[in-house]
Amino acid sequence: MSLLVATDKYIALAQDLHVDYYDYAEHKIVDVPLLPKQPEKDFISDIAVSNDDKYLALLTASSKQLIIYDLCKMEHQTTFIIPRSASKIRFTVDNTKLLVADKSGDVLLFDIHKEDSGTKLLGHLSLLLDVLQSNDTKYILSSDRDEKIKVSCYPNTYHIQTYCLGHTEFVNHIEFLPHNDKYLTSSSGDGTLKIWDYSEGKLCHTIDTKLDVNDEQLRQNFINVMDEGGIEVATLPIVQYTTTRLNNTTSLLAVTVHSYNAVIVYSVNNEDKLFSHRLEKRLELARFPFAIKLFNNTLFVYDDVECKINVFKFAVEDGKFSVEEPTKIAMFENKNIQSESAENQLDSIKVLYKRKFDNVQEYHERKKQRIEKTAK
Repeated sequence: MSLLVATDKYIALAQDLHVDYYDYAEHKIVDVPLLPKQPEKDFISDIAVSNDDKYLALLTASSKQLIIYDLCKMEHQTTFIIPRSASKIRFTVDNTKLLVADKSGDVLLFDIHKEDSGTKLLGHLSLLLDVLQSNDTKYILSSDRDEKIKVSCYPNTYHIQTYCLGHTEFVNHIEFLPHNDKYLTSSSGDGTLKIWDYSEGKLCHTIDTKLDVNDEQLRQNFINVMDEGGIEVATLPIVQYTTTRLNNTTSLLAVTVHSYNAVIVYSVNNEDKLFSHRLEKRLELARFPFAIKLFNNTLFVYDDVECKINVFKFAVEDGKFSVEEPTKIAMFENKNIQSESAENQLDSIKVLYKRKFDNVQEYHERKKQRIEKTAK
């Protein structure tokens, strides 16, 4: 899920059923039209912008609308009703089609210039969480709740190139390494970022955010809450993930970790296929951010209580990383926007974990037996 997009021309932010489109001069509000039989609780669950910055796509959660806007004319172009709820949308490299990762495990393809019902490209046996096309158009990459990243050939997606296997929980985000798109990066509920030579299915590097979240009590609280629901976890999951290119050998990766009021920024460097990373900054915040986005050397962080985007500019001089004092951009002025509750934040991440037992009682009985066995 991505609800904040930033380019050198504009910022687009989605919340509830509204999008604030800001061209660095003025704001334009796009309101999603209500359907005749509109579900009571509906909201924009994902947005995407074409690579040429000409089109904006919105995905709604309950009404299952896929809405395309022409940004040059700032007008609605077309709307598709997708067959099932979806997790993620992405434009293809040529900007003419949209990839849709739905919650039943299918990747659908919609031509934004045609009125059709979409074409199924490939499927998983689990809930899909992300999808993207390689820049050379040869592959469709998709990630799911079952810890897998699938690399399918395109357009013959029945041919599977390989899998990238190594995460131990759901893979909620995949992005190409900005300074070298031969490599794929991924984030997961296991709290790690991984870097892959995706065409070979080879794991190249791992970053464990647990080492950089300096709040053991927060981790234990999350473990306890999940334990009450019959879900066994060991660490805090990554929630949001964004990347940008710093130079020819280095990229910046920024993450938020569930309920941790900070954005963690890493630099990743590779030379001669050898990777290294460094924690560059831990940006502490007043509260957990609603959305984050890296663009060039700038991090945009949206606070949905204040309805403001905090803009952090990064600088690197003589190998030293620094952050300027943030500026603020007010969003959704004159709109009654409700901030996301901590309960909703928990529910949205909780549903991604797999229960290893049929019911909570069985889970606790097995856990008790395991503890007793260990104590002997």
